[in-house]
Amino acid sequence: MIFSESAQSAYRHLTKLGSKKLLEFVESTGPIEIPSRYGDDYLIGLARIVVGQQLSNQAAKSIWERLVLRFQDRSALIGALRNLETSDTGLSASKRRTLSELMHLGDAWMAEIATNPEPKRRDALLAIWGLGPWSVAMWELFVLQSADQWSDNDLILKRISELLAADAGMSRTEFVQKSAPFRSYFALYCWRFNDAQRAKP
Repeated sequence: MIFSESAQSAYRHLTKLGSKKLLEFVESTGPIEIPSRYGDDYLIGLARIVVGQQLSNQAAKSIWERLVLRFQDRSALIGALRNLETSDTGLSASKRRTLSELMHLGDAWMAEIATNPEPKRRDALLAIWGLGPWSVAMWELFVLQSADQWSDNDLILKRISELLAADAGMSRTEFVQKSAPFRSYFALYCWRFNDAQRAKP
């Protein structure tokens, strides 16, 4: 498999952070690409992330699949999410409100936001009711495919980066900063590292 220059650069960079555990895991895993987990549709991708807030991956996937099955046309799905009165969505009132605001802003607004510099983009998204740093970081990472995203609001990332930082003999904040400009890739390795730990007998 041929990997992108970004994936290969991240691979080389992350093996030099000073953690033996990370070095061994990255070398055994090899380079990885940023997956398009939520697709490349700016608006629908962010909607899927909102649905997944504070839910297990399986629960979020189940709710989203039911929505897509019920509203199979994209415009019908957007209309349903825009309408706060849409029943039997499986979504909490707070998620319905956030999704409604997003759908009212619409595709043109999202396309414009995506072209802005990251700080301006982040500020605009965080101004939307119900959108927090985790959701914005996931959108940047999995929809825009940004190479340098991190979310301390993700409990797995926080725990695994703490473990790896201790292994390197430095503070977690310093260790995460040292992973820049490839923090997205560091996050991907952290999630995989967590999965590998859980899979051990």
